[in-house]
Amino acid sequence: MVRLPGPMLRYRAARRPQGVPVLPYDGDAATGTAGCNFAELDRRARAIASRLGSRLQPGSRVMLVYPQGPDLAGAFFGCLYAGMAAVPLVLSSPGATEGVSRAVRRCRPDLVLTGSDRWTPLAVDRSRTEVVEADGIRVDGEPVWRLAQQWKPVGVLPAAAAYHRYHDDGAAGGRLEAAMAHCDLSDVMGELAQAVRLGTDEENVGWIAAVHGVEDAVWRILLPIRTFTG
Repeated sequence: MVRLPGPMLRYRAARRPQGVPVLPYDGDAATGTAGCNFAELDRRARAIASRLGSRLQPGSRVMLVYPQGPDLAGAFFGCLYAGMAAVPLVLSSPGATEGVSRAVRRCRPDLVLTGSDRWTPLAVDRSRTEVVEADGIRVDGEPVWRLAQQWKPVGVLPAAAAYHRYHDDGAAGGRLEAAMAHCDLSDVMGELAQAVRLGTDEENVGWIAAVHGVEDAVWRILLPIRTFTG
């Protein structure tokens, strides 16, 4: 069980809280990682999981509307901690939200997680779809540290849905792939970790992930948790 992505982060945070999950290529802690140390990433995830658990049932679908970085990573792991299926909609920049309303119509998430209204407000009908703002300081208006303390672990089955990949096809609409389970993500990260040990370069590791249906932003969050050796 500890090799599942959520328990693996909990394991790292307990044993190396100040360790930084870095991709095993150039050693740059600001590139391709969660953007923060294990303790901070775990704190963010627990806070988001606590809020999600008060709103939704396990198994619910949650869309994550963020650019790459610690907010996206915390939201993704928050979904895993809460036993909910994450649907990342990774923005090219904080204000690049043009495709959000189309994605919400196609994916029909139970809730949307996004950054604060300092960004461009999302074009989402909030009478139909709940939107919760979450970053490293506050989740739904409450301090992250307080919500993190309130989190209670839930039993998450390895075969439970963890992640959907969404393809935005522009004006033609979008496609939501079948869910990958927690154990599926663990298996793919295990294969990527083995590829890294064999000397596979970053481009081809990304290609292997794509073949298995894991998008670029997601494997870059998950793989450093698996391969950390510091």
